[in-house]
Amino acid sequence: MRATPYLYFRGDCEAALGFYAASGLGSVVTLLRYADTPMPDHGGGAWRDKVAHALFEGPGLRLQASDGPDSEPMKGCAILIEPAGLAAGEALFAALSAGGRVTMPLARQFWGDHYGNLTDRFGVQWAVNIAA
Repeated sequence: MRATPYLYFRGDCEAALGFYAASGLGSVVTLLRYADTPMPDHGGGAWRDKVAHALFEGPGLRLQASDGPDSEPMKGCAILIEPAGLAAGEALFAALSAGGRVTMPLARQFWGDHYGNLTDRFGVQWAVNIAA
């Protein structure tokens, strides 16, 4: 069994996945638009060019994602990323937080690791932990 986060967006899925690729998390492996499915008129046809399903993968990361007019923003959950070193973790935290909101600055914590939380500009919550 494997658990893979599935991210839902309200029309900016492709932009979000491009942002994650530019942040160094990986790349889009599969991207299927509503126009290419049996549901080309999803959401009244306004969503024809939006993402019906996408797979995004990078080293140690696998996400799936889509757009939908009825999608709910992420709440009560964060995707935990554990970079291999402090410099890589700081760079990733800075990249993901650009245009978003830092809810806990990345800093050394009482347990010895560096840890921080943020919500990116697409509403996805991330936690970054760099082991001591």
